[in-house]
Amino acid sequence: MYKDFLKPVSEELQDFAKSCNSFSLGASIKFKEDFIKDVSIDKKIALIGVTESRSKQNDAIEDVDFNLIRTQLYELQLGNWNIDIYDFGDLIFYDDKRESETIFEKVLHGLLKDKYIVIILGGSPSLGYYQYRSYDDIINKINYISVDSKLRLEKEEEYTTDDNYLTKIISKEPFNLLDYTNLGYQTYFVAQEKLDLVNQLNFEVIRLGNLIDSIQEVEIYSRDANAALINLSSIQGSDFSSSNNMTPNGFSSREICSLSRYFGFSNKLTSLYISDYIEKYKKLDHVLIAQILWYFIDGKNHSPEIKNFEDTQYFDKIFVPNEGDDYIFYRNTFTNQWWIEVEVVVEDKKKKEIISCSERDYNQALNGEIPNKWWKYYKKFF
Repeated sequence: MYKDFLKPVSEELQDFAKSCNSFSLGASIKFKEDFIKDVSIDKKIALIGVTESRSKQNDAIEDVDFNLIRTQLYELQLGNWNIDIYDFGDLIFYDDKRESETIFEKVLHGLLKDKYIVIILGGSPSLGYYQYRSYDDIINKINYISVDSKLRLEKEEEYTTDDNYLTKIISKEPFNLLDYTNLGYQTYFVAQEKLDLVNQLNFEVIRLGNLIDSIQEVEIYSRDANAALINLSSIQGSDFSSSNNMTPNGFSSREICSLSRYFGFSNKLTSLYISDYIEKYKKLDHVLIAQILWYFIDGKNHSPEIKNFEDTQYFDKIFVPNEGDDYIFYRNTFTNQWWIEVEVVVEDKKKKEIISCSERDYNQALNGEIPNKWWKYYKKFF
């Protein structure tokens, strides 16, 4: 049973949660005694801590403790929410890094199979590979999204490291990766050959400066994502310092909270990994992480209901003439979200997919151009 590999939240911290005012998250959060009896609830969030901080097998294990973050999170006030939240405590780590990775994958897989939306507080970003692998027999083709100042495409080694976990996602069987997006890369950290590679693979990478100018674009990139990783080193050092790899440039505290809420707003995203945290006993950092989590939970509570694209009460279906077949767009009249239909060939059979896009793609089609999102997706199958 995967829950056997989790160390419950301490009695002292549970008592603290219960002592918070009745409008707080702490007063409503559920702990170990509630897990079994509430397993049938449809919409629920699980929080786990992963103290595994090693990038390589022979690295020293840092002392990572999430209790101060939990304290700040429990004190935050509830929004207009309807999702139950469970704190499962922390994953038990082992001396052998590979064993810790296997247990992490098993626990996350179990939570996903039990229909939890999982928030992971963690150390090493290398576990992003095992976050991805935990979906293997749950989702056939996975959309993965990360927030990082770098592209983790270094040469493959025996062990998964902070710098090569994306290489392993792309190159290791089974090949379940359909799409990958990185948000907030910083050009001086990324070699041109890596940018060329992701372009050849028809993946999406968005520069920090381009994204800051229009942070709302995150919603379009994250709408179809199944799993997300936020590397805390992507936050500018003046706003956050409890990371191994601080940099002067990055997302501001407001921007990273907005980004987290957009991730939560996605109906398809079922796991969020907050990585590269190192305990430096700085209260403002604990508060910021707690707020990042709060915004993700708030997004989940306000994510739009999934409706049938043929339901004219919710969607406009728009045909844009093309030299061949028409481009077919769908616009949600309540949220103003856009999608486009793409016909692809899978195992010698034609199949229509409806993927998220922006109004900009619609305007490109009106101007006689090939919509960017349509073209990137189409190329994956040809």
